[in-house]
Parts: sequence; structure tokens; C-alpha cells
Amino acid sequence: MTVDPRPTSDDDLDFTRASMARWLSPRLLGQAALRVVISGVFGEYLDKREVMAALPAGEPEDLSGQDEAWVDYVSDLGDGFDATYAMASLLAQPTLQLPFGDELAVTTPRGQLLVMGGDQCYPTACASGYENKVVGPYRAARPAIDKSDEPSLYAIPGNHDWYDGLTSFLRVFCQGANIGRWRTRQARSYFAVQLPHRWWLWGIDVQFNTYVDDPQRRYFLERAAQLQPGDGVILCTATPAWVNCNRGDPECYAVLDWFDRTMIQPTGAVAQVMLSGDSHHYVHYAEVDGPRHRITAGGGGAFLSATHGLPEHLTVPPVESRARHKTEPRRYQLTARFPDRADSEKIATRAFILPWRNKGFVGLMGVVQAIVAMAVWTSLLSRGGIRDASYPTLLSGLVRSLPAVLTTLLVWLMLVAFTKQSRRPAGIVVGTLHATVQLALGVAVTYLGVHVLSGVSDRWLLTSVVAFDMIVGGLLASEVVAAYLYLADRFAGFNTNELFSSMSSGDRKNFLRLHIARDGSLTVFPVGLRDVPRRWQFAPLGAADDPWLVPEKPLQPMLIEAPVRIEHPVVPAPIPAQVVPPATQVSA
Repeated sequence: MTVDPRPTSDDDLDFTRASMARWLSPRLLGQAALRVVISGVFGEYLDKREVMAALPAGEPEDLSGQDEAWVDYVSDLGDGFDATYAMASLLAQPTLQLPFGDELAVTTPRGQLLVMGGDQCYPTACASGYENKVVGPYRAARPAIDKSDEPSLYAIPGNHDWYDGLTSFLRVFCQGANIGRWRTRQARSYFAVQLPHRWWLWGIDVQFNTYVDDPQRRYFLERAAQLQPGDGVILCTATPAWVNCNRGDPECYAVLDWFDRTMIQPTGAVAQVMLSGDSHHYVHYAEVDGPRHRITAGGGGAFLSATHGLPEHLTVPPVESRARHKTEPRRYQLTARFPDRADSEKIATRAFILPWRNKGFVGLMGVVQAIVAMAVWTSLLSRGGIRDASYPTLLSGLVRSLPAVLTTLLVWLMLVAFTKQSRRPAGIVVGTLHATVQLALGVAVTYLGVHVLSGVSDRWLLTSVVAFDMIVGGLLASEVVAAYLYLADRFAGFNTNELFSSMSSGDRKNFLRLHIARDGSLTVFPVGLRDVPRRWQFAPLGAADDPWLVPEKPLQPMLIEAPVRIEHPVVPAPIPAQVVPPATQVSA
């Protein structure tokens, strides 16, 4: 194998060190909307999972003969270089010492397997995105120098991986290539691995949480035939449906419930652990008086997600779900989260940095303010213009002409839709309040501009006021959006994701290290990194397999909570198998 030359500067790298995505930039918003439409077409008319049926799936990797096994799990990576590379650097180290509070540090070795749990590339999947945001940083963290000691790498796609119909995902993860010194092993977008002591690792692809395609169903039916009563299954999925079904979408657990109920439970095996990313934090729910654990660990590199609005208890499936008639609801208790509630609420107060982190959004809001100014201007042309008009007169201009009324209506519709709760009365009320403030601000900035620019001639007054509105109004309107996001999250529970995505915070990262011990128990070590370095130094004199870049200050990983020990499942009585036609899977 050719040894990669050690770089001495960014010019020597074969990838670009990316910055965090600016989620409110007009360009990114437009691209994301287009990708969603395209991916919907792919999903409906050209599902790559159906095409993958022509590829040989191969037998699952078999580690059952080993005394023990270590597995690493990371999700929601491939965004800004600093956060992604920091996590890749920790995953690449031969061992990690993980302190927990005042207790002695626990030493854990690097995993024999690395599982990437979804959304490997932000904001949208493409060849250059995967190269710059995943392959390049992981290669830099652990360069491939030979074929010895190559941990296996598996991945499942999240919604962002699906935005190009899985084209880039299949090329990166399903062709037996190296990503750094990790070796990809799967041939499809889903996989199974047989672990020691009758544990299994399954990764499923539910494509926007819609359904399990028939080739995948048949693949896991073959794997299920190998399960025995008492086997334990670690199930990786792209979204934490167990949380989402308790937060306004009771049917989103239906696909996962169908999979567990028809694939795993009839064999007598138990899906004791379900892992997911999608939400960019660490959250652990443990079954009340039961052996099951549901863990979200989406801290591989993307912007931080809030934890302060999470429910303390879950009922899965929820009482509102149709699945409750087929599956006995189970109760779960929140046992740990990272960041903790107080830290998450404190981070939310940084909302007002929005204009400085999303400069393109300031321009977008400036355009909106300029349109409001022009609408008011045209309304008052027949009333002597706006040069000597009072603020109430200017405000009345929003309803004095058809263009002004249409502008007012459009702003209202957009901001009600922005709440993502437009079908609820609360969403309409909150959106209406936000629209009222934005429109009142637009008129106020116009009024201010007319007086500040009072010396400008009538010929150039409109142009000058519009420019004033775009600059001053854009900045102030962006701060109003920031205030709205903070208040809507705090008092109504709306737009929490938009609040945190607008900050593009790369701190509070996490991944999981799982250990199957000689006694058959499974221990989960949740690894957290509180602060991500922003300064890195090239290390041209390091050994061939040393990281290409090192932080100016050493990384300080820690345990988020005490290691979670999970005993091997007790052998239950087998449940009679259910025959479910493929066409009825979604409604299960």
C-alpha cells in the first residue's frame, strides 16, 4: 500500500478543511429545499435499495468466536473540520483514558468495528462533501499505511445521505474501500454483524423513516433465521423514533415497531439496545423495570442540538399510536444527557449571535425589509408620499394598496409556516406575533431612514431608504428572528432545532464505545468532549501512522455518565411468527 506523504500545510492536504454549515444562509436553504424535493422523487420512483438487491449481500462478518469485542459508534459527522476531526482523532487513538467525575479514569481500547450511524455528510450528500468532510478528516486522523490492524467500518444512511438518492453513500461505503485505516465491509445500505456471546449488531435503512424495502426485509429475515431465544440485538437506526413519537408524531415509531415485532421478537431474541443519531446530542433512556436501553448519540461533528426540552419519561409506542394494539407499550426513564439541561439552556441564550454566524441571512432579511419599505411607499404615493408622514400613517400603508396587502400577507404566511406548527392554534398565534413585530420593525426602519436621509432629493429618496432598510433593517430583523427563536423555544417549545442550528456550535461532541465482555455482558461507554479545539498544528515529523494534525492543547475526552452495564437478555418464551405481506409494512 502506498504511504500517504505527511503534509506540512493546507496546500499539501488532498481535502479542504470545511467550516460548519450556516443553516440559515439563503444559498444553503435553497439547496436543501431542492435536495429534499429530488430525494423525494428518488425515494418514490427510483429507490436505490431496490437496485441494491442485484448486489450480493455476502455473509455477515462473524466475530462470535472471540472472547470479547469492542465496537465504536459515531453519528452525525461530516460537518465542520474542527468537530469532525476531533472525534476522528479520539476514535483513532489506540486507547482512551476516560475520567468520570472524581473517579479514576477508565481505559478503553479502539474498537474492532466502527459504525457510522447516519448523516455522514452535511448539509447535502455529494462526492466532494464526503471527501472533504468524512474521508479526508478520517484519513488524516489515522493514515492508511498497510493492511494490518484495519478495523471494519459500517454505515447506515440518514436523511442527508439520502439527498442524492444514496449515490455518493454507496460509492464511499459499499465498495470495500479504505477510509483512513478503517475498511468498509458492507455491500448495501444496511448490514448485520455477529458478535461474541450471542450478541448481534444490525444496522437498518428506513429511508426518511418511511418503510423497510422488500430486499432489506428478506435480508434480515435470513439473519433472523440465525437468531436463537435469548440472543441480544443492538439495533442501529437513523432517527430516535422512540423520542419523536412522544413529541407530536405518534406514528413515527411504527416502522421500528414493525421491524422489532416481526423480525426479532418471533425468534425469542431481544432488541435490548437501540442506537440512533439525527439529534446532535447524547441522551440515554432506560426501560423502567426492564432490560431495554434507547440511546441517541449524534455528536460526531454536526451542530449541537438542545437537550432541555426532552421528555423525562417515554411511552413506546405511545398511547396515541395504532401500534399500541399490537405491541405492549413500555415506559422509559431519561437517565443521562449531554449537554445537561442547565448547560443546554445556557447555550440557548447565545441566540443573539445569529447575525454574526449567518451573514447571508442578514442579507435575506434586508431584502424582506426593503420590500416592506417599497410596499408602504407605493401605498402612500397618492397621499403626499412618506417624507412628512407620521409613523402611524406609515403603518397604515401596509393595508392601503393591493401590493402592500399582498406583502403583509406573504410575510405573515412565511412566519407562521416558520413555526412548523401552522396546523395548531398556538403556531398561528406565535407566527402572527412574530410577523407583527417584523412588519412594525420594517415600517419603523423606513420612518427612521426617511428622517436620517431627509437631505436627499425626492429623486433618490426611495433608493436611499431601500438601501438603508436593507442594511439597518436586515441587521435588526435578524436580531428579531434571534429573539423570536429564543422566546419561542423557551415559552412555546417551538423552533428549538432552528435556534441551535443558527449557532452552528461545534462543542459538546460524543460517541459510544461498546464492550462485550467474556461473561457476555455489554457495557456502553459514552465518550464526551466538552470543548472542541479550533487550532491545529501539522505534525510532519510524526510516524507514518500518526495523525497529520494535532491540537495545540490536548483533547480531553470524558465519560458522560458511568459505564452502562447491560446483562445478557434472559431467555424469554418465543413469540409465534407473524406473516406480514410487504404491502402492509408501513401501517404496522
